[in-house]
Formats: sequence, structure tokens, C-alpha cells
Amino acid sequence: MKSTKETSVYTDHFLTAAIEFFQEIHLPLLRIAESYQETYELTSSLGITGALRGYFVLQAEIPTARSLVSGMASRLGVTFDELDFGPFHRATIGEIVNQIAGKAIVKLETCGLNCMITPPTLFIGQGITMALPGSAITMKKNLEWDFGTLRFFVALSAE
Repeated sequence: MKSTKETSVYTDHFLTAAIEFFQEIHLPLLRIAESYQETYELTSSLGITGALRGYFVLQAEIPTARSLVSGMASRLGVTFDELDFGPFHRATIGEIVNQIAGKAIVKLETCGLNCMITPPTLFIGQGITMALPGSAITMKKNLEWDFGTLRFFVALSAE
């Protein structure tokens, strides 16, 4: 069993992966702050299995998620016709969660931990909350840009 301190260090790999991902797509963060809001319109999550078990979650209000996808697409030279938060937006948010978690899993492998991720799931609705096992080490941060805030959440427990 890994110590709480070790598991806490592993949550940092997810935050580092998120920072790197947003820099790579030319959307560097303006600020990272503690997170207090608990409910959002959009929740995208995936599971972590293997040496560590847990969840990685990004949450946002729909206008922020729409702005994130639009900004990312324009910086990458991708065009799309959706005005509403449609299939392209939803797939892109799922892929963002997938890419960040994938980067974090590679970082965990350098620590000798063999982990895998599940496919991302996207929930859209009002008042979505999460209940997690009490043994999980969590990190909650707000990732902030001028167009809005994403809530970054990771919960890990060691076997």
C-alpha cells in the first residue's frame, strides 16, 4: 500500500499533464486556484485502474466548454459549423480529458506504476455532484482563462 504522501504526489502528475496539454494547444492557463464550486453543467470523467485506482474529472459551465473547444479548434486550424454545444464539442471535451489522463499515466509509469484509463464519459445537466470513496486522495483546482474556468478534479487510491 502506498502512503498518503506518495499518492498525493501522484495526483500532481495529473495537474502537470493538464498544464502541459494546454500549453501544447496554445491555450496556456492564466491561473490555477483552489476549487470551491461543487456543481457544473458539464462533467467529463474517466476511470483510472491498475496500481492506482480513481477518477479524473473536468467540469465546466457550457459557455466555458464551448469557448475552450472553439479556441482550441481555431489555434489548431480546425473549422466546424456547430453553434450549439453539439457532437464536435462533446467529442473534443472527451478527448481533452483522455489526452490529459494519458499524459499523466505516462508520468505514473516513470514512477513504476502500471495504470490504465477507461474511456471518457460526458454528463450534461444541472446540479451534477460526485460521491467518491473516503480513502481517495483528492486534488481540486480551478484552471482559469480569460474565457472561463474549468474545475480540475482527480481522486486516487493505492491498492
